Amino acid sequence: MRRTHSPLAIVAALVLLAAGCSSGDTDSTTTTTASSTTTTLATTSTTAATTTTTVSETTITSSTTTSSTTTTTAAVTSTTATGGTTIELSDEGVQAGAIWVPFGTMDEEAIDDVAAVIGDPTQDSGWIGSFSVYGTCPGAVVRGVHWDAFVMLFTQADTDFWTGGVPHFFAYYYTNTPPELATTEGMYLGDTIELLTALYGGPKLEIDEAFFDPSVGSWSYDMQSWTGMWGYSTGQDPTDTITSINGGRGCGE
Repeated sequence: MRRTHSPLAIVAALVLLAAGCSSGDTDSTTTTTASSTTTTLATTSTTAATTTTTVSETTITSSTTTSSTTTTTAAVTSTTATGGTTIELSDEGVQAGAIWVPFGTMDEEAIDDVAAVIGDPTQDSGWIGSFSVYGTCPGAVVRGVHWDAFVMLFTQADTDFWTGGVPHFFAYYYTNTPPELATTEGMYLGDTIELLTALYGGPKLEIDEAFFDPSVGSWSYDMQSWTGMWGYSTGQDPTDTITSINGGRGCGE
C-alpha cells in the first residue's frame, strides 16, 4: 500500500525548517557583537599610550630647571673668592697681597713676597757698606731693594728680630710714586695732616717740625726700637700734605 503524507504533516515540517533558519541568523548576530567588543579594547590601548607621553615631558622639564640653577650659583661663589693685589704699609712691616711681611722677615723671602704682588725689583744694591745713600744704617753692611720709589732695607746687624748676622728686613722708605701705595689705614702720599690725624690720631701720633728745617713738618706713629711709621710733610698745619711714608728703624743722617 503506498504511504501518503497528510497536509498537516507537511505544514509541521515547514514550521520546523523555518525554526532552523531562524536559529542560524541568531548565531551570525552574536559573532558581529564580539567583533565590536574587540574594537573597543583597541581604543583603550591608545589612551594609555597618551598618558605615558605626558609623564615623560614632565620629567624632562624638572631636570633642566634644577641643573641650570645649581651651575649659576657655583659660578658666582668662585668669582667672589679673590685675593689682595697691592702693598700696604704699616708700623710693623708691609702687607703684600694676602701675605704679611713683618720687620724681621729674612731678606730673600721678603723680596719674593713683594715681587709676587708688584713685579720684580727695579734695582738691588746688593750688600754695601752701611754708610751709604740710605743714610748711616746699623751694622757693617746694608742692602736696598727698590721698586721704583719704594725701597726695602735689609741688615745683618743684631736687632730685636735676629742676632748672629742673619740678613733680614728692618725698614722701608717710600718718598714718591710710582708705585702708588697706601698705608693699611688708607693714607697716601699727598694726603693732608688733617687726614693723618683722623686715621692715626692719639698718644701714638706725634707731629713736629723737621730737625733740618723748621718750615718742614715731620710725623711719627708708635715709634719703638725697631718698629714704627714716620715721615715728612710740607708743614704742620692741617692743610699741609704728607711727602714721605717710612717704616721701621731706618738709618740715621
